[in-house]
This record gives sequence, C-alpha cells and structure tokens, in this order.
Amino acid sequence: MSIVGYNDIPVVSRLPVPLTTVRVPFRQIAADALSLVLDDGAARGETAVSAPTLIPRASTAPPR
Repeated sequence: MSIVGYNDIPVVSRLPVPLTTVRVPFRQIAADALSLVLDDGAARGETAVSAPTLIPRASTAPPR
C-alpha cells in the first residue's frame, strides 16, 4: 500500500514514515493568474499550465 499527500507541508518529511507528497507551485499559479488578469489574457482565451512535482519519500511501495 502507498499513501501520498498533497501540498508538501514541512512536517510530512519529519514523520516516522516520511510521507510521499505532491508539491503544487502555488506561487507560480498565483503569478500566472495575476498576469492573465492584468494583461487581459483571460479575455483572449489564454491559459497557463503549472506542473506539480512528485516528492517521493518512504510512504510509497513498488507496485505488486
């Protein structure tokens, strides 16, 4: 069994079994959103994509 968290809060790396997590680039998402609003990009149908990062730790196991 594997357990994966979301948002990579600092405490998860210090748990007895460090939690694998997905880190979301919230600052980048906010900056892209602000840029789209200020530059009127949303009205032109522009989009922005920010990729999450998997942070593998001890809470995941290989597939069976």
